[in-house]
Amino acid sequence: MVYTFIINTLLPGSSKIIYYKQFVPYDTDIVDEGATAAEVRSGRRKQRQQIADMVHSEYQFRRALSNRSVEEDILRLGNDDTPPDLETGHILLNTDSEQFVTWLGAGYTGFALVCDTTENRLLAESVLRLLIRYLQEHVRVLTQPTDVGLRTDRVGLVLSRFLPQGSLLFMNNRVVRQLEKELDTLMKS
Repeated sequence: MVYTFIINTLLPGSSKIIYYKQFVPYDTDIVDEGATAAEVRSGRRKQRQQIADMVHSEYQFRRALSNRSVEEDILRLGNDDTPPDLETGHILLNTDSEQFVTWLGAGYTGFALVCDTTENRLLAESVLRLLIRYLQEHVRVLTQPTDVGLRTDRVGLVLSRFLPQGSLLFMNNRVVRQLEKELDTLMKS
């Protein structure tokens, strides 16, 4: 089960969440019997920001070790619309938690799935790569990340097709092509 999908910035400095979709609450430890709704929302917001900050930190570390620059990735996207090489990783949230984060980053944009520890990490990474591919095609999330907030309906359509209700699905090429056709039809209408 996927608990949350997050898109955040990977610019030097602090990370900002551009978009998130929470499928089920994953923060039962912050819900006290006396907590108000505002306190619960604030706790959830802090947890999402902590995840975005961890992804940002990991990405900046890996980017510092590699020989590629962010500008090269952006130019590659702009010239031939070829997706750049994505930095990837998995983070266990904490020892008491039953969640891990699978993340991918390219250019100035990071993507994360917060999953149950029983989920298949390779499947989570594969689904995340599909999401990025179709988000780039329909929303231009890698080349124009600031426009994601204006196109949340399109992001939601992509998520509903490839990550229905937070479920990771095994998909072969035929299923992906069928979902792609359905998505194209929905985007045109």
